[in-house]
Amino acid sequence: MAERAITPAGVPQTYAQLRRGVEETLLKGQRAIEHAKLLTYHETGRLINEHVFVNGARADYGSQVVSRLARDLDLARTTLYQCTQFARYFPIVRRGGQFNWAQYRVLCQVEDDSKRLALVAAAIQHAWTTDQIIAEVRAWNAAPTVGPASDANSAALSSVEAPDLLKPIRGTPGLHLIVERASGLAVDLGFKLYWPLTPDQAKRFSKGDIVRIASDDSLRKVEDATKADLFTYDATLVRVIDGDTIVVELEVSPGVTHELKLRLRGLDCPEISTAPGRAAKRFVNDLLPPGTAVVLSTTKPDKYDRYLADIFVGSDPETFLNNTLLEAGYAVHYDGGAKEE
Repeated sequence: MAERAITPAGVPQTYAQLRRGVEETLLKGQRAIEHAKLLTYHETGRLINEHVFVNGARADYGSQVVSRLARDLDLARTTLYQCTQFARYFPIVRRGGQFNWAQYRVLCQVEDDSKRLALVAAAIQHAWTTDQIIAEVRAWNAAPTVGPASDANSAALSSVEAPDLLKPIRGTPGLHLIVERASGLAVDLGFKLYWPLTPDQAKRFSKGDIVRIASDDSLRKVEDATKADLFTYDATLVRVIDGDTIVVELEVSPGVTHELKLRLRGLDCPEISTAPGRAAKRFVNDLLPPGTAVVLSTTKPDKYDRYLADIFVGSDPETFLNNTLLEAGYAVHYDGGAKEE
C-alpha cells in the first residue's frame, strides 16, 4: 500500500488559503511598517518643535537647529523640515492611519489651517489617491480662494494636470573654459568675469580647454569634462527676495567670491505683493534659510539681464528647488515669454 504524503502544518493547500496567508502576512506587515514610519517622523518633528519652542529666542533658531541636525546625523535637511511640519500641522496621528507619509507630506504644503482641514475632510470623504491630493493641493496653492468646499470649482480642480517639470541642468562645480579675449587667452569664470592667463600658461593651454583652478592659481586641464559641466558653482544662500529670486554668495575661483542675485529658471511665482507670492517666499525661506549650502548651474541672462539658475539644496541632486516649487503649486512653468494675466 502506497504511503500517504504528510502535509506540514501551516502550508496553504488551496489558492484561497495562499492569498489569505499572503494578505495577512505581507499586506498587514507593510501597513505596520508604514504606520511605524509615520510615528517615527511625527515623533522626530515633535522633538524638534518642542526644543525650538523652549530654546528659540531668535527667529532663525529653528532653521539653524534643523541644518545642524542634518549635518551632524547625515540626514536630509528637507526630511527633517517635513517632520517638523507634520508634527505641527497634524498634532495627533490616528492609529488606523488616514493617510500615508507621501499624502501627509503633500497636505503639509497647505499653510492655511482652515484650508488644510477642508482638504483633509474632502480627501477622506472622496477617498482621494495621492495623485488626486497632489492636484488639489496644487490648486489650493495656485489659487487660494478656490477649494473643494465649492461645488462650482469641483470640475476645475479635478482636471488639474501635473505641472510641466523641468529637466535639471547641473554640471560640476569648479570647472572653467579657456576663451579667447582681445588681450589673449583667459579663463571664463562666468558672470562676465575673466581671469587672464600668464604667458607661460598661454603656451600650455588652448582655446576650448576645460580647466580647474588650484588654490595656488595653477591650472589643470580636465580631459573628460564637457561644456555641460560648466557654469556650476558651490554657493551659500544669502537671502530670499521672493519665491523665484534669491541672492547667493559663490566662489568663482579659489579665494574670489561674488554675491549675485539669481532668478530661478523656467518658472514664475506670484508677485510678492499678493498672498500666494508671500506664501511662495515663506516656502523657499523655510527650505533655504540664510547660510544654506546650495549647488547652482546658471544659464544666460533673461530679458531683464538676470542670470537664470537651477538650484540644488546641498549636495543632494534630487532636491531640485525649481521643480519643488512647481510640484507644490507655488509656481507655474514660465519660458520667458509674455506672462498670462
